[in-house]
Amino acid sequence: MQLLYVRYLAARPVDEIQCVARTRRRHRCTNTLLSPGALAGVWRLVPATETSGQLALPSAVMAVYDLSSVPYAEQLRWRAQRCLQHAAIPTVADLAVADWELFDPLRHREHIHNRLPAPTRRPDLAGRTHQAVRP
Repeated sequence: MQLLYVRYLAARPVDEIQCVARTRRRHRCTNTLLSPGALAGVWRLVPATETSGQLALPSAVMAVYDLSSVPYAEQLRWRAQRCLQHAAIPTVADLAVADWELFDPLRHREHIHNRLPAPTRRPDLAGRTHQAVRP
């Protein structure tokens, strides 16, 4: 994932990243960051190098979920790992720590894929079908 011009490794697939905010019942919010009505990033093939000048890896490109084209506030929401509902209420406490890890192409080599993920169709809670992607 790329947001705020930094590459991160998420703990789970993009469409399963869960909000870290605490609910009124003192449980972790079950909403995901990628939800209907939220601005979404795009999958891109980018060079498989660290932006700070590391050497290139044998695979020249890798698939990255890029949020660089969405507004700054939306990128901050993703970085804080909060759903749309909890991003609107900044006083709500977090129940978990955000799952982001800085991406290092040498340490995380097994996560480098040189093809874009295939879109899959999953029904949402209302029974409608929407597009979701899995890395």
